[in-house]
Amino acid sequence: MNPLLAVENLSVSFAGQQAVDAVSFQLAAGECLALVGESGSGKSVTARSLMGLSGGTVSATKLMVCHEDALALSEPAWQKIRGNSVVMILQDALMALDPLRPVGREIEDVLKEHSSLNKSQRTAKVREILAAVELPEPERRMKQRSTQLSGGMRQRVLIAQALIGDPQIVIADEATTALDSRLAALVLEQLAALKNEGRAVLMISHDLAQVAQLADRIAVMRAGQIVETGPTEQILNHPQHEYTRTLLRAIPSGVPRFAPLSAGTPVNEPRQLAPASTDSAPALVVENLSKSFAKHPAVVEAGFVLPRGATLGLVGESGSGKTTTARLVLGLERPDTGSVTLLGDRFAPHSEAARRGLRENIGAIYQNPLGSFDPRYSVGQILTDALSAGRSKRATGYKDQVGRLLEQVELDPVLSTRNPRELSGGQRQRLAIARALAPEPKVLVLDEPVSALDVSIQATVLDLLDRLQQETGTSYLFISHDLSVIEHMSDFVAVMHRGRIVEQGPTAQVFGDPQHEYTRILMTAMPRLR
Repeated sequence: MNPLLAVENLSVSFAGQQAVDAVSFQLAAGECLALVGESGSGKSVTARSLMGLSGGTVSATKLMVCHEDALALSEPAWQKIRGNSVVMILQDALMALDPLRPVGREIEDVLKEHSSLNKSQRTAKVREILAAVELPEPERRMKQRSTQLSGGMRQRVLIAQALIGDPQIVIADEATTALDSRLAALVLEQLAALKNEGRAVLMISHDLAQVAQLADRIAVMRAGQIVETGPTEQILNHPQHEYTRTLLRAIPSGVPRFAPLSAGTPVNEPRQLAPASTDSAPALVVENLSKSFAKHPAVVEAGFVLPRGATLGLVGESGSGKTTTARLVLGLERPDTGSVTLLGDRFAPHSEAARRGLRENIGAIYQNPLGSFDPRYSVGQILTDALSAGRSKRATGYKDQVGRLLEQVELDPVLSTRNPRELSGGQRQRLAIARALAPEPKVLVLDEPVSALDVSIQATVLDLLDRLQQETGTSYLFISHDLSVIEHMSDFVAVMHRGRIVEQGPTAQVFGDPQHEYTRILMTAMPRLR
C-alpha cells in the first residue's frame, strides 16, 4: 500500500536561513512515527509543511500527503483536505483558539465545513466529542470562551476539534506537553485508538518517555536534520547518536533525588540533601486553606507543612487548585478561611502592610518568565529592581551584585545589557531564578517552572535548582503536573484533586505505595523509561 505520508529530501528555509534540511520519512496507515528533538530542531516546521502552512520556501524530491502531491496543491485544494483528511493538534491552545467565540462554536466550524449535519446534529456531535476527551461539564464548557477554561481544558478542546472531522492523518505537535500524566495518558490512548483504526499518527515531542507509549518508529531531529531513526525499541535501548543519548539521560523519571540529569555528569553519583536548619519553625505551615471564585471552590481546606531546606512537590491535574494554592501562599489572593505561617510568623490572612516585612523571605518562579518581566527593562535592570526592593533600576550601581547573581545561575554577566526577549527559553528561566534569589529568600514557590522547557534544558534547570538548594538551604514548594519531575525533585509530595489535598507524605512512600484512588490513577498513567 502507498503510505499516507511520503517525504523525500524536504527542505524549508526562511529568508535564506535553513530550518529543515533534506528530511525524509514515510508514514503508513495504522502507524505512528515520532519526530523527537528540542525547540528549533525543525520538528514543527516539518509538520506545518505537511499542512501547507510552513510560511517558508519549501522544496522536496517528493511530498505526498493523503496521496496528493502537496507541492502542487492550490490553497483551495488545501482547504478541502486540511482539517478533514489531515489535522494538527497544537501545543499552545490559548493562541490557537479564538478568545472571542465559545469553544463549541469553534469545533462546530469543522462540521459546518466538512459535513452535511444540521445545527442540532452538529451541537450534539460537539457535546459528544467533548465528553469523549473528558472535558468536565461539556454542556456548560462548550458555551464558554477559551479564556474561561484552564490550560488542560483548552488542550482537550483542541483535541476534540481535531478528531471531530474523522481524519486520515493526525499530527500531534507537542499535544501532551501541557497536560498532567492522567490527561496525557488519555490523549495517548485516543491517538493509539486512531492508529488502531487505521489512521496515521505523526507525533512531535521532546518527551521520549511519552513517545515510548505510542510510537512504532522514532526519528531524532537536530538543527533541521534527522540524525538518527529506527524502531522505537532500538532508539530507546541502543541509541547510536550522542544527541539521542543526551535526550534519554535528561529524562527525570526514575532518577534518584539530587542525582544530576545534565549531559556529561554521571547519573550514579547522587548528592545528599543539605542539613535542615536547627530552627524548630518549619518554612511553611498551611492550615485549612480555602478559596472560592463565584461560588465555585478552587481550594478546599488544604493543609501541609514544608520543612526548612526541603522540597514539597504539589502535584495534580490542570484545574486541581495548585496555582490558586500558590497564590494564597504568596499572599496574592486572600483566603476565605485558613492561614499561612511563614518561618514561624503569620503571613496570611494579614494585610499587605502587616506582612511587608516578611516579603523578602518568600519568592516565586513562574512557568512563563517572559510574561513576568517588564518588557522595558534589561536583564541588569530587572535584577537591580529585585536587589533594591524596587527602589532603583540603575544597573550601574549594582553591577557587581548583578554579575554575581548571573554567575550563580550559570549565566554570563555580559547578558546584563540584553533584553529578556533576546534570551533563549532556558536563559530566561535562569534569569527568573536569579531574580527570585536576589533578596535571599528562605522559601521559593515554583509554579510549573520547567513545563515549557525542552527535556535537556529542563534537566540543566533542575540540576541548577538542586545545586542552589544545597548551597543556600532554601525551601521549595515545587508545583507541577509532571510526576517524573516531582518524583526527582521532591522530598515530600502532596496530591491535589478538585481543590483538596487527597494524599501527602514522603516521596518514596507516595510513589511506592499510593493510598488514594486518584493518586493510584496518576501513578498508573505516569510514563516511564527506567
